[in-house]
Amino acid sequence: MTSYGIIPARLGSSRFPAKVIASVCGKPLVQYIWEAAKKSKKLKKVLIAVDSSEVMKRVQSFGAEAVMTPSDLPSGSDRVAFVAKDLSADIIVNLQADEPLLPADAIDELVQAIEEDPELSLGTLAILKKDPTSFQDPNIVKCVMDSRRRALYFSRKPLGSSPEGDFYKHVGIYAYRKEALLKLSHLPPSPLERTEKLEQLRALENGFSIGVRLLTQDTYAVDLPTDIPTVESILRALQGMVN
Repeated sequence: MTSYGIIPARLGSSRFPAKVIASVCGKPLVQYIWEAAKKSKKLKKVLIAVDSSEVMKRVQSFGAEAVMTPSDLPSGSDRVAFVAKDLSADIIVNLQADEPLLPADAIDELVQAIEEDPELSLGTLAILKKDPTSFQDPNIVKCVMDSRRRALYFSRKPLGSSPEGDFYKHVGIYAYRKEALLKLSHLPPSPLERTEKLEQLRALENGFSIGVRLLTQDTYAVDLPTDIPTVESILRALQGMVN
C-alpha cells in the first residue's frame, strides 16, 4: 500500500498567529514534524499543505515540498483532503505541525495499523497518562476505547479515568484510507463534533472505525507561545542524550 504524509500548515491561528513558522531552537516549528516524517519507513512522500506565500517560502527554505491550498478551507483535515484527492495513494497521514516531538516510528505504527486491519477507516494515537492536572485540562483531549482498541469517544472534558487515575491522552495524528478521508471531508460537521469541537467525532458519528495505537513516549504540542520554552527545553535535553 502506498502512503503519503501531509502536514497542514495554515498561517492564521486564532490563539497563536503564524504558529507553524514560529522559531523553536532556531528552526520553524513545522520543520520538526517534517523531519520526523522524512525518517518514516512507511511514507513514500511528505508534503506540506500551505495557504500563504509566506509559509510556502519558509518551508521551501529547508527543502520541503509544499502545495498551495485555498486560504478559506475550514480545517486542517479539509486542507489535507484537498491535496490528497490528486494523489495516487492508499493511505494518507495527517501530520500536525504543532507536534514537534512525535517520533518517526509512531508514524510507521499508525500506517501499519491501517495496513494490517481492513476494518479500520482511520487510525490515531494515544498514550496512557496519570496526571490529574492534564486530566482536567480542556486542551488535553481524552480518548476511551474498547477491548480491541477501537475508539469509542473523545472529549476535552475529564473522561475515562481508571480507579488508579490513569487515562488515555489523545495525540491528534491520523492515518486515513484515502477514500475515507475524502468521504469525511464532504460530510457536514456532526452534532457531537460541534459540541466538543473535535473533528474525529464526525467519523465516529458516521460509522467510521478508528483504531488506536499506543505511544510509549509522550509528546508535547505547541498550542500557545508560552509552550515554546518547554518544548525547547525538551529538545535540548534530547539532543544532549544523543550527543
